Amino acid sequence: NQPYGQILFAISENLFDKHPYQYKNIGDMDDLDAATLEEFNAYFDKYYVPNNAVLVVTGDIDKENTKELVEKYFSEVPKGPEVTRTVIKEDPITTTRNATFYDPNIQIPAVIAAYRTPGYAERDAYVLDMVSTYLSGGKSSVLYKKLVDEQQQALAVQAVNLGQRDYGTYALFGIPLGDTSLETLVQEMDEEIEKLSNELISERDFQKLQNTFETNFVNSNSSMQGIASSLATYYLLYEDVSLINKEIDIYRSITREEIRDAVNKYLNPNQRVVLEYLPEANK
Repeated sequence: NQPYGQILFAISENLFDKHPYQYKNIGDMDDLDAATLEEFNAYFDKYYVPNNAVLVVTGDIDKENTKELVEKYFSEVPKGPEVTRTVIKEDPITTTRNATFYDPNIQIPAVIAAYRTPGYAERDAYVLDMVSTYLSGGKSSVLYKKLVDEQQQALAVQAVNLGQRDYGTYALFGIPLGDTSLETLVQEMDEEIEKLSNELISERDFQKLQNTFETNFVNSNSSMQGIASSLATYYLLYEDVSLINKEIDIYRSITREEIRDAVNKYLNPNQRVVLEYLPEANK
């Protein structure tokens, strides 16, 4: 019920036609209310099983003793059936889709331009991470300086690369200030995307990006909890725990040309949903 809390769902239901990403992760109350106890139990037995989970133990531990304890407490939990995944392919978006969503918990409208992008394990997903940081990573970023500081057209602006397994979602988000129209915000954000698609970012900005990602990588693995979280993520989602040592090398290897080319490939007006996210009072 928090303000703008349904934006991701509003984007997904318009961005995906076939894939389950179009639905809410937690489901709708009507569906949950209609489900039987047998269905809940079957779901639990299918997915909440050792062969579909990962356990990470970190800290100053004795390796052999830890293995014995894991065996003692978890060996009796039965293995479940193999979980098979079906990859559902979407047809490309070839013309701009315009959509509207009404939120009862907001007073100021927002606008989002959203694009369907590669899954989080693809190299281009890493490149798009850099694009989003360049555009809105902090108060010195391109969109923040332009729309919030200098032109004072937006209360907030953000570029986000939301990674998922089969497809990602790249979203440009803005809340207008004063009489600025939603259309104007989209035009101003498009202007910066157009620059990125035609010009290489400066060497200075590129080095700043590299420094940011290196700092983030080090910070995320600077504690036992961070290391445990990274190992679990890399094993369960990427199937490659060695990424805890080498993922930063992927970011280091990205070039300015790849940034330009990724914008050209994925962030075109004919490949997106433009969503007006409005107060319900405007309905």
